[in-house]
Amino acid sequence: MLEKSVLKHLTKLKLKKNRKEELEFVVEGLKGVNDALTSAMEVILVVIDGKLRDEKDFVDIIKKAENKGVAVTYCGRQDIDKIKDTETFSGILAVIAQRNSTLDNFDDGPIICLEDINDPGNLGTIIRTADWFGFKNILLSSDTVDVYNPKTVRSTMGSVFHLNFFKTANLFQTLEKIKKEYEYKLYALDLNGEDYKKIKSENKVVYIFGSESHGISPDIEKIVDKSYTIPGQGKAESLNVAVSAAIIMSHLS
Repeated sequence: MLEKSVLKHLTKLKLKKNRKEELEFVVEGLKGVNDALTSAMEVILVVIDGKLRDEKDFVDIIKKAENKGVAVTYCGRQDIDKIKDTETFSGILAVIAQRNSTLDNFDDGPIICLEDINDPGNLGTIIRTADWFGFKNILLSSDTVDVYNPKTVRSTMGSVFHLNFFKTANLFQTLEKIKKEYEYKLYALDLNGEDYKKIKSENKVVYIFGSESHGISPDIEKIVDKSYTIPGQGKAESLNVAVSAAIIMSHLS
């Protein structure tokens, strides 16, 4: 059975405001916890269903955690419904410290910028795709869904541990700063731009993706250097933003 303080803390981290305040998040599942332990992220605590502690996969995780100096604790069945986020809890979760989130954490490569992306599944898929194609820097507007939302974390399939994230309170000002001080170009993905196949792969470029319903906001459209589109052949009004991002990143790789 979990200590009351641990149970309270895990329950607290289900809410976005508390994750932001504590600068921590939770990942569930053997793969997610294993990925966290093998990454450079700080793992604070591993929680395991006490009935599973002697199964091989869990024994391996326990050893890995202990070798890294990570505390391991065990929960009873009465705790699981209170701490789990998924219907089918696999018996393990970990508490992870969020990375320090500033532009200084970004490397000199291209930046994927996401404005007003509300679906955690879409965000997670974009993060996973960026990781696959070697894009390390993700810039998010304040109205984009939380990177550390449990559904987002699951959708990344471990890629959340590999990339650099910065969520800005003012996307317009941040993009202006990146453009002027860091000498990056700003390319927007829009319905009315040039064919995306004309984009040449460069390091110092921010690729901006907006919401499927509203696109890029007007103030940001005014400061972009170029706009590009993915031409369609059918009658659909738009592409899913995660699909659009995947097409662009694949083209640039």
